[in-house]
Amino acid sequence: MLGTNGNTWGVLTVNNHSTSLGGMSVSDTQDRAALLDHMSEGVVVRCDQDVVYVNEAMVTMMGMKPEDASELTAMDVDKWIHPDDLQTVEDNYNARLSATRVSSIGDAKPYSVRLVRPDGSVFWVSIKAVVTQWHGKKAVAGFLSDITAQMASEDKEQFSTNLFHSVFKVTPEFMLLFRLDTDEVFAVNPSFLNMFGHRRDEVVGRPVRALSLWSDITFHERFIEELKTTASISDMPTTMNARGGVLRHFKLFARRVEGSMLPFVLVTGRDVTDDISKSLELQRNRDAAELANRSKSEFLANMSHELRTPLNAILGFSELIRDQISGPEAVDRYSEYAQDIHKSGHHLLSIINDILDLSKVEAGRLEAHMEWIDPQPSMDMCLKLMQQRALKAGVALVEAIDDSVQLYADERLFKQMCLNLVSNAVKFTEEGGRVEISLVACEDGSARMTVADTGIGMSASELQIAKRPFGQVDSSLSRKHEGSGLGLPLVVSFAEKIGCDFTVDSAPGKGTIARLWFPNKAVRANQNTASDVIFEDET
Repeated sequence: MLGTNGNTWGVLTVNNHSTSLGGMSVSDTQDRAALLDHMSEGVVVRCDQDVVYVNEAMVTMMGMKPEDASELTAMDVDKWIHPDDLQTVEDNYNARLSATRVSSIGDAKPYSVRLVRPDGSVFWVSIKAVVTQWHGKKAVAGFLSDITAQMASEDKEQFSTNLFHSVFKVTPEFMLLFRLDTDEVFAVNPSFLNMFGHRRDEVVGRPVRALSLWSDITFHERFIEELKTTASISDMPTTMNARGGVLRHFKLFARRVEGSMLPFVLVTGRDVTDDISKSLELQRNRDAAELANRSKSEFLANMSHELRTPLNAILGFSELIRDQISGPEAVDRYSEYAQDIHKSGHHLLSIINDILDLSKVEAGRLEAHMEWIDPQPSMDMCLKLMQQRALKAGVALVEAIDDSVQLYADERLFKQMCLNLVSNAVKFTEEGGRVEISLVACEDGSARMTVADTGIGMSASELQIAKRPFGQVDSSLSRKHEGSGLGLPLVVSFAEKIGCDFTVDSAPGKGTIARLWFPNKAVRANQNTASDVIFEDET
């Protein structure tokens, strides 16, 4: 039986006399060949190892001209076939020869092999073979179709499928494939299972909304509605419930996949939690750097004024004395100039000491020599140092000190804190105002030192500026109140060093109350015992 494309054409008997094909009788050999040459499929008749017939379609398929058919039949059959497919052809050939009846082309099972043209090019063919008679011998007739394009398309499709499966499995981002209409999960990759702590059988076949992936329960519905109106979504931020209930930040990429079935949605999610943390840390570092740069600029602006003022006074008055401008006999006047020089030098030294103290704090090298001290002498000394300035400013200084209290502190740092607080209070209190310094023991055994004034006060934002090194609420060079801007920052650092708490309450126009709180372990009744312990920062 011979046929093509599933059609049965009849019994082919080839001998010296006649050929019968589908009931038609052709006695002439040329007519028989012409009939086979009109077939669109290639026809090859093989008897043992010889190719005894090929039609024109087969000759053309092999890249040769019709008149070269004899050259093709003269070639050994194994020269036609790709070496890797030779055994497949031999197995099928032998199977056909061993058949006990003449085969029908309709029953022939096709198989695919590669053939090699004389020019070395390779192409794919699909072969259906049947048993026939050729000059009284049993032979096999093969019907061949060129399927190179089909195989290339299938290879490309298979490659794409394999590539998708490979990417699906190995990508570190989670991937989720679900039906758009029913929300049913079709597939997830290993990254998804690992990231959200599920087994595959707990996920596949269930609705996505039932997995409680989104921290915002309304997100999924909004996500689905958007996918119904747009083909894809890119870079969508969301927060999801990862393994162990930990909230993680993700960027989602989704695409609607159309096909022969109902539309699916492929979602890819990238964990950006660490990226966000790094970005925030980078922003904090950038803000800190900008703040440090602003502080440096403020420092240079403030210090250029604060340092030049006493230096100019020192140079000016010293030149007056050196050149004896008022004559040799003006001793009293020169003595007054010397006092001004001393005052300016003392002011300059205090600024430099503040700067050096702050540098020690920032370098972690500030030492605290802790011991039991009587705080009253230090507080009295601060009041005496500020008395003249207070009188000149018209500010009343008041003290209320409990002399029965001793504190465990560094005396130098304690004295510096008192002086800074009282100096600030006098500086920012208008004429007729009042500054009070007090020390009292509390019922819980702690102690509280307070410096309260009736001055101009500060808002919450201004207070934050004042606590910053070199911060000036009024930073212009023409500001009314001079200072390095280190008073409160040093008090904050010193208080932390000696183990007490520092608080400030202030409001514009209502004055300021600064308090140092000493814990009960650092407070005792006044007595004549003392012990010295030195604490240092770890560096």
